[in-house]
This record gives sequence, C-alpha cells and structure tokens, in this order.
Amino acid sequence: MEKVDELKSKLPGGGDESEGSMADRVKDKLPSGGGEKVDALKAKVPDADALKEKMPDGVSDVAGKISDKTPSKEDVKAKAQGAAGIASEHPVAVAAGAAAAGLAAGLAVPETELERQKLKPHAQQARAEVTDRVQDTVEQVKTSAQDAAQTAAEAVKEKGQQQGGKIGEIAEKTADKTQKQVNPNS
Repeated sequence: MEKVDELKSKLPGGGDESEGSMADRVKDKLPSGGGEKVDALKAKVPDADALKEKMPDGVSDVAGKISDKTPSKEDVKAKAQGAAGIASEHPVAVAAGAAAAGLAAGLAVPETELERQKLKPHAQQARAEVTDRVQDTVEQVKTSAQDAAQTAAEAVKEKGQQQGGKIGEIAEKTADKTQKQVNPNS
C-alpha cells in the first residue's frame, strides 16, 4: 500500500496538496532570477491540471483498482507467518515437497554427455538385474501354479477312485483337462 501511495504521489496532482504538484516541484527546483531562459523553461512546464487533461481516461481508475486489489503489508505478513507455522507443524510435508520440487527440476534439466557416460553402465546393470528378478518371479509363480493344479488333480483322482465307478472316470477326465490347461507341455 505504501508503494501505491508513493507512486500516486509521483503522479501529477496525485500527491499531497501541501507538497504541491510535480510541475510545481519542478518549477521550484529551477533557479530563480535566472533571466529569460529560466522564465521560458518555467513557462514550458505544464500545470497539474494541464497534465491531468492530457492523461488518457481511466488512468486514475486503474491506479485505484490496483491499490484495491493489492494486499496490505499486514495481510502479506500474516500469510507469511501462517505458511511458516504450517511448515513448522508439518516438516515431513515440507521435505516431501522440496524433494518433489528437486526431482521436477532435475528432470526438467537436460541430461549431459558426461552423465550419460558415467551412468550408462550402472543403468544397464540395474536393468539386467530387474529383468532377471522379474523372470525368476514369473518362473516361481508358474511353478507354484503348476504344482497346485497337479496336487488338486491328484486329489480329485484319488477321491474319484475312492468313490469308484463313473464319478471316478469323470473326475479323472476333469483332472486331465485341468492339467493340460495349466501345463500344456505334459
């Protein structure tokens, strides 16, 4: 608000009446009794009213709107204190935000040739390790599924044989179909 008031005071006719307009201040700074040249200069400096008339319409309205929408010094201070309070209450959130901002900044900056040279072997090694681990996990899951299906098929066959007759044949066929679906190589 102080800046706006300061700027208003610099506008012709916008300052305190006690200080006078900018034109009056300029005239006051010119040496007095300097002869024709000084008097000619003083005559060329327009009055505040003349300057106001030359200003486009709405300039003072814009200055008023700016001062209305600009937060006061107290508002800015209160918001800054509130943000500082939140930051002190939630340091983990601040650290996470800072890390995210750092990551975003790092990703925004292009990769240099030196980084490519130094990081390429490590990236390839990490990629190979991840690929191996994924393949091992897939194999383990596949083996576990086959073992479970085989165990279930054997249990069904055994139950069917205990029950005897037609139920045993149906169970045996169902177990064989299940085994073929799970393990097509057998």
